[in-house]
Amino acid sequence: MATIEKRERQKGVVYLVDIRVSGYPRQKKTFRRLTDAKAWAAKTESEIKSGSFRPLNPKSQRKTFSDVLDRYERETLPHLAKSTQRASQTYLRYWRGALGDYSLSFITSEQISKLMAELASTSDARSGSNTAKSKSRKTLKHYRDTLEVLFKKAVSWRWLGTNPMDGVEAITKIRNERVRYLNDKERDQLLAACRNSPNLQLYPIVIFALSTGSRKGEILGLKLSDIDLDRNMAILRDTKNGETRSVPVVGHLHELLKGQIEFSTGLYDAQMPSAQDRFLFPRRDLIAPIDIRKAWENALNRSEVSDFRFHDLRHCTASYLAMQGATILEIADMLGHKTLQMVKRYSHLSTDHKHGLAEKLNSELF
Repeated sequence: MATIEKRERQKGVVYLVDIRVSGYPRQKKTFRRLTDAKAWAAKTESEIKSGSFRPLNPKSQRKTFSDVLDRYERETLPHLAKSTQRASQTYLRYWRGALGDYSLSFITSEQISKLMAELASTSDARSGSNTAKSKSRKTLKHYRDTLEVLFKKAVSWRWLGTNPMDGVEAITKIRNERVRYLNDKERDQLLAACRNSPNLQLYPIVIFALSTGSRKGEILGLKLSDIDLDRNMAILRDTKNGETRSVPVVGHLHELLKGQIEFSTGLYDAQMPSAQDRFLFPRRDLIAPIDIRKAWENALNRSEVSDFRFHDLRHCTASYLAMQGATILEIADMLGHKTLQMVKRYSHLSTDHKHGLAEKLNSELF
């Protein structure tokens, strides 16, 4: 049970709450006002009995949100997939600027909800188009989910008793079923523009994406040591789900990579012969992969292909496979999906193509 003792101190009267519940560590806290002491005693005793009370580390009262970010970036972030680490930087940077200086005890659900509303009305010009767009619900969900993870960590470290995200509206019903793939004419136009790009590495990167369904980050993260042309394969290590997988390197891609390997090897041998990590598609300084964003946007504009993103090359691969009769399992294996849910969007393409084959067969037979 809880007892409240009045004590006289040099700075005035204080009220010491002492809660003792059988089988649970003793809880004590001092208040200036009796009403606050009674409220905390009733709330804490109730939470202890219900099993929902989390005693705080005394040092946690001095913790700020920046302290949470620092510990998360030190202990948790390095163990996530490299692609996840890169994607997280945008969200972590925003929350550090918005909440970093606040004490954890001062951050409220209302404050977070207001920040989320401001984010929703903020334009996002990262899409590469000339017109800034409002952030999508999917993007907003990434911001919210990142913040929720951070507060859950703070609770698990006993820096917080309750999670302020419990009072922030969840973002659900995200539809991510875009299937945009190139028809024959569009594909020829885009590949011609990439082939004629001043950036000589753009075309083999795009062919790699089309041939294997790999993500841009997976391709750009490739090292020379990840390519085995004798076995016709490439090893993708920096994947979205953190699992290493291999993709086939055949046909036109195989021929292109012969030249790309020779090009990259020549650069490293001449400028950085002692480099251990040699990127397949290196930047000029050779210490990081090339950034093809500008070259891709220019090629896309010249090709006059509209409503298309680099990630849609991945959809192209899956769509072409489906139209060739590949099963959902085969497409999932090629693209590196851990579940079949993401691949089901292509199943209708396989069905439609089979109908076309059946009609062609019937017309020839009957």
